[in-house]
Parts: sequence; structure tokens; C-alpha cells
Amino acid sequence: MWAHDLSGDIAKFQSIAATKKPDSQQALAARLALERAQGEMEQSDVKMVLRIRSMTNAGLRAVGEQPAFLTSEYKRLEAALANPKTNDPAKIAAAKETFARLTVEMKVYTDLENMAVDQMKQALQLIESAPAN
Repeated sequence: MWAHDLSGDIAKFQSIAATKKPDSQQALAARLALERAQGEMEQSDVKMVLRIRSMTNAGLRAVGEQPAFLTSEYKRLEAALANPKTNDPAKIAAAKETFARLTVEMKVYTDLENMAVDQMKQALQLIESAPAN
């Protein structure tokens, strides 16, 4: 993983925070800084992963290759489960459990994506109907 793992820093923060007055101005400011750092890291991770994925897919398209869409990756895992290269029942069971969770996540992702598209359409309709300056 390229991103900085904050888990050690968070554990250290929590350890120190346990010895401090939680409602002090400094403790509250520190908590706010921690929350912002976590949020910014998560947001930048997501943005960078999406950007890297987009660039990778653009490169694949440029050389005539099929880009790696979520749906094709999902189908690839489904096919791999149908013909696993391992005979280890624990690994196969773990992969099946992952696939089951992924199936749910993909449904939620699709619903969220559709909701975002609908909200964007609504936002455009609202801004278009707003009075001019």
C-alpha cells in the first residue's frame, strides 16, 4: 500500500488522549485535528486510487486492451470461483465469503451511483431554474 497507514499514529493519539482531560481546549482541538487528518487521508486515498485506476484504464485502452471495470473484475472473481486454481477448502471458502460480501457491496455501489446521478440531475435543474443576476 502506498498510502501512509495512520493506525499507529491513531493508537498513539488514543493512548496519550486517555491520559488527558478530554474536554480541555487542547484535547478538543487535537480531536478535531485527528478527525480532519483521517478524513483527508481517506478522501485523498479514494481520489488517488480512482485517478490511478482511470490512468491505468486509459493506458490499457490506448494499446487496445480491455480496461479493468469493476463489473469485469467481479465477473473474473466469479469465474475464478467456478474453476479455482487451488484445492485448499479454506481459501475457497474465504473467496466465496468475499464474493458474497462483494455482491452486496456492488449492489449498494450501483444504488449509490444511481442516486448520485439523480441528485446531480436535480442540482442541474435547480441551478438552471435559479434567477439570473
